[in-house]
Amino acid sequence: MDRKKKINQKWMIRIIAGFLIIMAAGGVISRAAASMLVAQVGVEKVGRGKLSYSYDGNGTVVTVQQDQLFLWPEQQVEWVADPGSTVKAGERLVQFRKEYLQQSIDKKQAELNQLELQVSQQQVSAREPARVPATTGAGQTLSEAQLGLQTAQQKAAEAEAAYNQFINSPVPDGEEDDVAAKKQELEAALQEANAEVQTAQQAVNQAQNAYELARQEDAAQNTNAANAAQAALLGAEAAQVQVEQARKELERLLSYQAADGKICAVSDCTVLQVGVQAGAVTTGSEIFVTGSGGFQLKGMVKAEDKEKLKVGAEVGVQLAAGKKKTVKIESIGMETGETAEGGSGDDTAGQGASSMQTFWRAPLPENTNVGGGEQFTWSIETSSEKEYDQIIPLSALREDANEAYCLVLSEEDRMLGTLQTAKRVPVTVLEKDAKSAAITSTLTNTDQVIVSSEKYVVEGDRVRLKE
Repeated sequence: MDRKKKINQKWMIRIIAGFLIIMAAGGVISRAAASMLVAQVGVEKVGRGKLSYSYDGNGTVVTVQQDQLFLWPEQQVEWVADPGSTVKAGERLVQFRKEYLQQSIDKKQAELNQLELQVSQQQVSAREPARVPATTGAGQTLSEAQLGLQTAQQKAAEAEAAYNQFINSPVPDGEEDDVAAKKQELEAALQEANAEVQTAQQAVNQAQNAYELARQEDAAQNTNAANAAQAALLGAEAAQVQVEQARKELERLLSYQAADGKICAVSDCTVLQVGVQAGAVTTGSEIFVTGSGGFQLKGMVKAEDKEKLKVGAEVGVQLAAGKKKTVKIESIGMETGETAEGGSGDDTAGQGASSMQTFWRAPLPENTNVGGGEQFTWSIETSSEKEYDQIIPLSALREDANEAYCLVLSEEDRMLGTLQTAKRVPVTVLEKDAKSAAITSTLTNTDQVIVSSEKYVVEGDRVRLKE
């Protein structure tokens, strides 16, 4: 019995030892598998501080004062100052061809003379035309017809009176035959007189109708004449406007001639931009740009950086020759320029789509000897005005369709050790720079924020710290 008991104890010890060996081997295998399947991550803690910004761009050395000059329209350029040349006060910037100017004056004078003749013609046309009204003749005819009617009516009345007197008189004895003949004679005379009255009445009616028609014709003629006069008057006024315009243009041309066909510099200046070539005929839209007052730096700013530059900020500039120097921004402005970001800022830039572009100006660094148009590069590093309570690396910031978030290291004790997983924490992004983001969140200063990983990690994935 004792021997059998000892044998059983030995087997139990062997079984327990084997189980422990198997468990140890499983742990080793598990850790080996975890090292191959579980992502290794780098972590950082949330920090307090400011964001840092870095900007750069190109620029040009420009004059302090710039003036734009629009050239005279419709003139032929004989000579023009070259870009970059220095012109003293009173010297020529542009010389126009005098023969062409004289031709323009002669042409404009002829145009003015013709327009003045048109005004005179229209004024004559506006006068009321001399004519005899149609009612004059028709009225005279009506008067004559009415007079004829009165004469016929008088004659008929006399014939009727003679007839009535005769028939009312007693007939002498023995004269019956003579009375009958006399009666027939008086009746014939009365009938003839009445017929003449009817004829005269018809003549009056016709004359009255003709007079009414003539009156209507006169009214129409008067209306037409008034309209024609009004149209002529308006034509004269329109022509007068053209006369005044032509006279002003002639005066302008004569002033060019009085200036000897030259546009001269008002003060000492440098020619920056010439919008015309010798031999060209101007339209009036060509721009001639001059500069004066010394030189300064003009840096062009990228669209995404325009809200971040401040007057007084220090800028590092690198000219073509010499060491990098620091200047302070004196002013910030906007102008129409090329849409390409980080453009040269040269005032003589080529063709391209235009938009509003931001630029800064600063004085030249001391002991700098440069001329207008020289290019330079610039850069600036600044920090945010506000200090933020929570700043994390951009590599830790994630976003999906719902929100911005980051992953933190979450630990849970298990029988075989501590289990580490990725936990999602929502954040609100306040501002970013090139490397970091300022946020608000429920993160604490002890949370370990995942900032890097050898594999893509999502919420709930097992992770382990890099060794």
